[in-house]
Amino acid sequence: MSDPVERLLTALRQHGREPKQAGAGWCCRCPAHADAHPSLSIGVGDDGRALVCCHAGCAPDAIVAAIGLRPADLFTDDPSRRTRRVSASTETRPANSAADSVDVDAPKGGRAFPTACDAVAELERRYGPRSALWTYTNAAGEPVGLVVRWNRPPKEPGGEPGKEIQPVSKLAGGWANKGMPTPRPLYGLPDLLTTPAARVFIVEGEKAADAARAVGLVATTSPHGSKSANKADWSPLSGRDVVVLPDHDDAGERYALDVARLATAAGAKSVRVVRLVELWAGMPEGGDMADLIDHRGGDVGPIRADVEALANRTAPTKPTPAPIDGAPVVVRLSDVKPEPVAWLWPGRFALGKLTLIAGDPGLGKSFLTLDMASRVSTGAGWPDRRGESFTPGGVVLLSAEDAIADTIRPRLDAAGADVSRIVALEAIRSVGDNGRESARTFDLSRDLPALEAAIRSVEGCRLVVIDPVTAYLGGTDSHKNSDIRGLLAPLAELAARHRVAVVAVTHLNKSGGGSAIYRTMGSLAFVAAARAAWAVVADKAEPGRRLLLPIKNNLSANRGGLAYSFVDSPGHDQPQLAWEEGAVTLSADDALAVERGGERSVVDDAADWLREQLADGPRRMRDVEGDAREAGYSVAALRRAKAALHVASRKPVFGGPWEWALPAEGAHPPKVRTPCPSPVRTFGWEAGNGVFGGVETPSAPEGAQTPETGGHAHLRLVEDDLDGCSDYPDDGGGAP
Repeated sequence: MSDPVERLLTALRQHGREPKQAGAGWCCRCPAHADAHPSLSIGVGDDGRALVCCHAGCAPDAIVAAIGLRPADLFTDDPSRRTRRVSASTETRPANSAADSVDVDAPKGGRAFPTACDAVAELERRYGPRSALWTYTNAAGEPVGLVVRWNRPPKEPGGEPGKEIQPVSKLAGGWANKGMPTPRPLYGLPDLLTTPAARVFIVEGEKAADAARAVGLVATTSPHGSKSANKADWSPLSGRDVVVLPDHDDAGERYALDVARLATAAGAKSVRVVRLVELWAGMPEGGDMADLIDHRGGDVGPIRADVEALANRTAPTKPTPAPIDGAPVVVRLSDVKPEPVAWLWPGRFALGKLTLIAGDPGLGKSFLTLDMASRVSTGAGWPDRRGESFTPGGVVLLSAEDAIADTIRPRLDAAGADVSRIVALEAIRSVGDNGRESARTFDLSRDLPALEAAIRSVEGCRLVVIDPVTAYLGGTDSHKNSDIRGLLAPLAELAARHRVAVVAVTHLNKSGGGSAIYRTMGSLAFVAAARAAWAVVADKAEPGRRLLLPIKNNLSANRGGLAYSFVDSPGHDQPQLAWEEGAVTLSADDALAVERGGERSVVDDAADWLREQLADGPRRMRDVEGDAREAGYSVAALRRAKAALHVASRKPVFGGPWEWALPAEGAHPPKVRTPCPSPVRTFGWEAGNGVFGGVETPSAPEGAQTPETGGHAHLRLVEDDLDGCSDYPDDGGGAP
């Protein structure tokens, strides 16, 4: 029997408490409270110290004080035993005992027990006699959780001993082998609350906390490991001086940073991180307060003085705030002051917003945006608000299709612009490490800071024109909604931040039917991200007349469209716009529906749309189908359009996704195959040129018998690549 345990048992007997053998330890009535039933457990620690645990929550300091001992009396006086080793009970347990046969990796049971002792007994049945046990209590001193430890021998000769830790918690249905609910109490919470003026020392683990308390420090730790510090309730540290004593390893340093941050957030008066290696240069990896006491031979007085002095010499820390990922940004609407929409062109183009202008090439979209730029630069009135004027403003132009010197400047001059208020963002300049300069095209995905600088360079900037927006996407796929939304969102934020109207110009796709909102080039996200969208359409009845018609306007009531034409500008080679008075009542849907003329089917429109989507190269089938649904086309119509265009299905990578691609230019179209309404092969020729699912089927081969002639040709397999099957599985055996 070790000296500390003998000393403890003797003192208990002298104070009327008779310890009784209980497994590898002892139990008796606790001397620190009126104990009707034995609640005190006594055991032998891995280094020979005496282990005490009151299941009613009494602190070890109070227990030993009640029988005339000091916390230091729980430690061994024999230096040879102050090593990290397996407890005697584990070393001497006979081989093949019941404890040896316990599977320490067995799943934790879900049972609830009436008492903590019952829960611990079940753990000992599974894991063997425990090496240590610590009790956590609430502010009232009532037990709410236990931490039970088993020391394990090294897995390899000369290796580090292992350990097994199991939590026991008081839940609504009893005691269970689970972690305590959050927020979890700090270790020795009642002692913290009864010593509000004392400096608090925070260590890593209950064993180190007991060691610090044994030398007279007010010490605590958080439960359930160094990675769970954020799950503890650190509010008892509010207004107190805190000293963190981390373990001598990387995990200890991380724990110290977490605790310093949490203690500061809890309102600690000051936080210091003190490293015990400064008191013991040879401290081993992972060393802590308990190891320092062992190294010093348990001489508690000088140890406490040295730790306090080291803390006094250490400057308070200012912890770095914890990174935040996923925190909601919430605005209470009662705190928001309502604001009216600010307009560049009232009712049509708003300040701080993104607006889209779409039209076929050659209709004068660039003339329109330069006319707007001219009016902004001079403060001239808008076409539908004649006689009004406003304060002139600045303009930033990005133009990928027109030259500045021979096209943009002459057109601005013809429109009467104040060109001193207009700048063109021509390129992005870079200087390499070698001092060599280079220039590249502006890229919306990476160069918004440059656009912001250009806006600041023009006094009172009110308008930014990006013509066409698809020329400045960088590597962004113009057909992917998520990518386009991610690209345009920062642009919209920039517009709002600088209160400028951003006008993005784009082309129309070649679809001839459907709503105008689906006619813009590329992804539907272009129109969705814009707060307003306008179509420039040629008036079929009057050549040279152009219609500016609303596609959508989320910020104002529909005021109708406007009409303009091109007229000579005296003294200039370039024309200028002449706007008509009054609104145009024709809708963009109606104007675009008759633009191409003739009767067209949904499949015709879908074919034009699909050709546009695949014009830049192959695309994933699922992406095309998703975009088609957003554009208003059913998968069935899309599949028929695919067959009509002879679009090829392929898998570039084995096991990868299906892709669709237009046939190579000049390639012979493949044999038209019979579409089927479900993923099965089609048997039988129809007589003549029958129609199946809305698509012509091939005629029966010459000489072949048909079902009508009584032959058996209807049993002949018709090869079918299932191009018309809208529900064919993506990664099935045949190409979709």
